[in-house]
Amino acid sequence: MKDTIETSLGKIWVTLLENGEMRVWWPPNARVGDAAADVLRGRARWDPQTYGWYVSAKHKDSVHDELSEI
Repeated sequence: MKDTIETSLGKIWVTLLENGEMRVWWPPNARVGDAAADVLRGRARWDPQTYGWYVSAKHKDSVHDELSEI
């Protein structure tokens, strides 16, 4: 499932993966980037090949909620 989170600083795209993880992405140099990275830090892993953050199933609900509050 794909979803777009509309924040005060711009859009964040999330995709729920079959393995239970959530992929989080925003465009390079987007204003939302720093704020979103602060939410993800310590609860997600960065994959430079796909330019996305991967949030474990354990943290996906709380991360989604916090990203929505940006």
